[in-house]
Amino acid sequence: MASIRLFLTFTLIAIIVLVSFLSSLRGYRESMSEAETLFDMQLQEHAKLLSLISPSTNTSGAAKLLEELVLPQQSDLELSAESLIAYQVFDDQGRLVMRSVVAPSAAMSPLEVGYSDRNFSGYRWRVLVVHNPDAQRWVMAAQRVDVRYELAESVILEAVIPTVLSIPLAALLIWFIVGYGLRPIEQLAQAVRSREVSDLSAVRLDNVPRELTPLTLSTNDLLRRLQSSFNREKRFAADAAHELRTPISILKVQVHNLLEEMAAPSASLQELQLSIDAMGHLVEQILVLNRMSPDQYMVQFQPVDLYKLAQEVISSEYEPILEREQHFDLEGGSATIRGDGTALRSLISNLVANASKYSPVHARIRMRIAQRGTRVSLLVEDSGPGIPLDYRERVFDRFYRLDGDRHASGVGGSGLGLAIVKHIVEMHGADISLSSSKELGGLCVSIQFDAVQNKQDHKGRLS
Repeated sequence: MASIRLFLTFTLIAIIVLVSFLSSLRGYRESMSEAETLFDMQLQEHAKLLSLISPSTNTSGAAKLLEELVLPQQSDLELSAESLIAYQVFDDQGRLVMRSVVAPSAAMSPLEVGYSDRNFSGYRWRVLVVHNPDAQRWVMAAQRVDVRYELAESVILEAVIPTVLSIPLAALLIWFIVGYGLRPIEQLAQAVRSREVSDLSAVRLDNVPRELTPLTLSTNDLLRRLQSSFNREKRFAADAAHELRTPISILKVQVHNLLEEMAAPSASLQELQLSIDAMGHLVEQILVLNRMSPDQYMVQFQPVDLYKLAQEVISSEYEPILEREQHFDLEGGSATIRGDGTALRSLISNLVANASKYSPVHARIRMRIAQRGTRVSLLVEDSGPGIPLDYRERVFDRFYRLDGDRHASGVGGSGLGLAIVKHIVEMHGADISLSSSKELGGLCVSIQFDAVQNKQDHKGRLS
């Protein structure tokens, strides 16, 4: 169902049209029946008047008399009495004494008292035959059936047309009335829509209709359960961080002590150290991913200078780049966006770490931050092997690594770095895309943010 308002409006209008049609049809039939009775009574008046006219009266005089006394209401048809009414007068011997212009020479109907329908003069006629024994006459009066129907329909349509014309007005009134009745639903939606991400308090509306009360209660119950769920997740993340980091830190210390005590550390012990380091990295990434998930991470965005933040991240994590003798260039200028500083720091850190780990020794890495109009772009390029086109969407999946543990770089990983990056990008309403670097030949990661203000560009270089 696309719209409750449209559904109710069209349904009510359809019901009104159907009821109006049925009532109009019934009224039309009853009105036509009543009109038939009235016209038949009119024929009786014609016949009665004709029975009183003297045989010496000529045809035009009789027609004029009928027009003045009986047919003033039919003048709007622009037809004369001669064409509307046909009459014949016979004596008891069956001789024609008098007739109208349109009446035939032969009897319009057999000399039998009563009503009948006959055809003559090119029309269908309603004929009444009466006998006046005092005047020893048979009188026949006839009306055209088409004229009778035209008169009846003109009266009926005058009553039906206002009803038909009122349907659009009724539709307009129903549209506004239904909209007014559905306004509390819109108010509830607006109350939920206008909330801050972290506001999970109960929705409170004044004068809630009885029909909307269950929906309001269900919404508040859902918000309450969400709040409880978020609190449990927060406690779990804090507990997991403590319970997982502590034993891993102890293992690292013990392995380090073993390496120090052994003159020639075995390859197995070195592998154990690498595995423990990988385990620690995996745990940290899982905890970060849990905190950064858009549906769980309650953020209060503030203006963040992306260029300044990138300088801080690169300075704190530059040692692995130096160890691999890689050249890192930071270009661009100050560009401010609205976001969460901790999340953006994790985003830049993961991008820098990925570019360094999966690029060979002496590789080049370049980060460029620039603002153009209302958009701020963050580009990270490297001279590594890049990612084939068919796998560029899959690398954003959790725990997915290109070629798995047999990656050509020989560097271990958890498969969560780019997944975390994408979550943070979605959390900030930004766009991310992967492509090949035209200048360096490796991977190019492009992220587009919404800017909040313009800053003067400058260049900086780290190598």
